Amino acid sequence: MNACRRPLDPIDAEALASGAEPVYAADAGEHVRECPSCAAAVSEAAALVEALDRIGGLSSERPADGLDLASGVLRLRPFSRRERLDLSLWSGPWLSAAGLFFAGLLLLALPGLRAGDQAGLFAAALAPAAALVRAVSRSLAEILAAGPSGLEALSLALRGQAALGLAGLLLLAPIAWGVRRAVARERR
Repeated sequence: MNACRRPLDPIDAEALASGAEPVYAADAGEHVRECPSCAAAVSEAAALVEALDRIGGLSSERPADGLDLASGVLRLRPFSRRERLDLSLWSGPWLSAAGLFFAGLLLLALPGLRAGDQAGLFAAALAPAAALVRAVSRSLAEILAAGPSGLEALSLALRGQAALGLAGLLLLAPIAWGVRRAVARERR
């Protein structure tokens, strides 16, 4: 439990732990010097950053060939890019919207409904369909918006790891062969 009346935002704690300027509270550095519970949060964030650096093979004593991976990572709230692209997180909402849409269409097909009832049910069935179209368009827009920064991050990683870049180029040959076979099969 945090005993502080004005707890520090976790993003500010991470910023102070890494030596950067706080994002939300400009006076977070002064507050940490006065508040022991917020100082503990900053020290926990610093320990986490140090543990992640050890896991990634980076140490605070030596930079990784001039490539500072931490500065190239953009942290988004509430979902990270990986979480937004992970279909297992979104399968529930997609399936719910599709289920509601098809249940509405099934109700429209039932006999014994008057034209006015069917019109009302048709309008109700369009709402999930509109939500589904909106979700698909937003997903596509987010994927297209993430493309350039993803390619830039990939190029930075491949510049830092020449062996990884060569392995990626070698893997293009079997992928191209598989695509060529799939296209040839489709033409038959």
